[in-house]
Amino acid sequence: MTFGLNPATADFEGRDHAGKILVVGGGFAGFWAAVAARRLAGPRAHVSLVSPEPMLQIRPRLYEALPETLGVPLLPLLHKVEIAFVPGEAVGLDTPTRTVKLSGGERLTYDRLIVATGSRMRRPQVTGAETAFSVDTQAEAITFDRRLGGIVREVASPTIAVVGAGFTGIELALELRDRLVAHGGDDAAERLHIVLIDRAETVGPELGFGPRAEIEAALVAAGVERRLGAAVRALAADRVSFDDGTVLAADAVVLATGMAASAFAAQVPGAHDRLGRVVVDTALRAPAAPEVFVAGDAATADTGDGHRTLQSCQHAGQLGRVAGENAARDLLGLPTVPYTQLRYVTCLDLGRSGAVVTQGWERRVEKTGCEGKAVKRLVNTQVIYPPADGSAEALLASSSIDLAERARRVDGPKADLEPVRRKAI
Repeated sequence: MTFGLNPATADFEGRDHAGKILVVGGGFAGFWAAVAARRLAGPRAHVSLVSPEPMLQIRPRLYEALPETLGVPLLPLLHKVEIAFVPGEAVGLDTPTRTVKLSGGERLTYDRLIVATGSRMRRPQVTGAETAFSVDTQAEAITFDRRLGGIVREVASPTIAVVGAGFTGIELALELRDRLVAHGGDDAAERLHIVLIDRAETVGPELGFGPRAEIEAALVAAGVERRLGAAVRALAADRVSFDDGTVLAADAVVLATGMAASAFAAQVPGAHDRLGRVVVDTALRAPAAPEVFVAGDAATADTGDGHRTLQSCQHAGQLGRVAGENAARDLLGLPTVPYTQLRYVTCLDLGRSGAVVTQGWERRVEKTGCEGKAVKRLVNTQVIYPPADGSAEALLASSSIDLAERARRVDGPKADLEPVRRKAI
């Protein structure tokens, strides 16, 4: 497959095409939006992707060991489907002139824009919050991992405090002993005191009642102390101070305190929700800016069944694919298609206790233990990645917005034997 363009060297201005589709953001939503736009538009549009670095961070895995390995280089993939990469951070948006400004001063014009700038962890508004670690980005996860290596070398009986008992906090807390083992600290891992802190009265409140028994059993089995209903007054690199006057000394404090849309989303005109996400229509268009489509953690959309999208990899991929296809359709004068989300599945890693897999918005428990862990590993190591062969044909096929078609074209006849993969791909 070739469209006759080399994005590494080509000057696209003056080419005979319908217009320019600009994607801002190189995460799951942005990457798949760009590929879907290319698939639909073919050579009729110039498609480019803007991101600070050409790396797809495998963010759902950043609680795991070896975070330096949890990124996929984007340039080889983008080049195969002839999508131009523009390094830079988008800081300004002028919708009347259809212009995006980068931090270096460059200005990029567009005919259709896809905002897929993702989310960032919300640090608590308390003194010292900036001193705590996080695993929000690959760079931050690497920094935290280096601290774990230092703990193994320096501390015989360490304490690590995890602030935030939601999805990420649970996974991280239950992985910490094996994170120390990965640094050669078997003894330190077994003596590790893990404290999971949240102001909520239950763990994983956003996950509901369904998987709670499995989560709590895993925390007990892992020896994780829970401090729930606890308000944090201040943080430091080596302690957590609570409103009741108590202080927890720690060798590392790491935050998992929830997410909000990245700052760039605020520049998209129109309504935003409490997380800063742009409220989009069924085509994922920003109603107040008709040439702008929004995807991933920067958007809030109806999933097609009355629920709102979550800031998750599972939703980001499909949001990106639909936004990319619709931006190209709109540019070419074709009718847009409504966004609907694939069947909702939750896969929560429970460390040495396996994993819990739930189905539906009510989160009915379907698999636990080793069986659940096998599903989680499939999702984490295969499903969320671009196609293993990386060919142009596989990439374009994987950007299809139709689940059955995507599974057939990517997996072939074996697709029907992989229901979990087809639900989550």
